[in-house]
Amino acid sequence: MHYRDKKADLISQWPKNFRKGVIISLAAFLLLALTFITIEVAELNTPEYQQTIEIEQVQQTKQQIEKKEPPKPKIAEVIATEEETPDTVTIGETELEVDSYVPPPPPEDEIVDFYVLESPPTPLAEPQPKYPSLARKGGVEGVVIVQVIIGLDGKVERAEVIDSDPEGFFEEAALSAARQWEFTPAMQRDKAVKVRYQIPFRFKLN
Repeated sequence: MHYRDKKADLISQWPKNFRKGVIISLAAFLLLALTFITIEVAELNTPEYQQTIEIEQVQQTKQQIEKKEPPKPKIAEVIATEEETPDTVTIGETELEVDSYVPPPPPEDEIVDFYVLESPPTPLAEPQPKYPSLARKGGVEGVVIVQVIIGLDGKVERAEVIDSDPEGFFEEAALSAARQWEFTPAMQRDKAVKVRYQIPFRFKLN
C-alpha cells in the first residue's frame, strides 16, 4: 500500500520511533533519579591511637674475668740415702737342668689314653673279623672303629663301637674280633696301667 504522505506509513517508521522512545524513557529515568535520590557520604570517625615508645639507654658493661695464676710446680725433694745403688743390676747365672718330665702313674682303676703313656701297648694277637654273609651278598663294604679298654695284663676288658659306616652290617663282627685282641701291658714309670685304645676294622670284598 502506498501513501501520499510518508508520515502516514507507521510500519516503515517503527524502528525510528522505537529508538526515540527508548532515549526519552532513559532521560526521564535519570531525571527522576537525580531529583529524588540523594547520596550522603558520612565521614568515618575512627579513634586515633597513638603509641608512645620510650627508649631507655642502657649502659654497656664488660664482664670482668678473674685471672687465676697457675699452681706452681712442686719440686721433688731429694732424699739422701746412706748406700748408693748401682745403675745396673747383674743377675747371677744359674744352671737349670731340664729333664723330660714323665707324669706319675695313675691309680690302678683309672683309665688313660695310650698316647700319653711312657710305654704304650703293642698288639700281640690281632684276629680279623668274619665278613657278614648279608653284607657279602649285597656287595656292601665299610669301616668300623672299636674302642677297647686294655687291662693290666694286656687283655681286652671291654669293647664298644664308636663309629660305623654304614651302620647295621659290621658292628657285631668287629666287636667279636676286638675282644680277642691281646697287647703288651701299658707301662707308666715301670708300672702297668689300664689304657684306652681304638682299633679300626675295614671290611672290603676281594
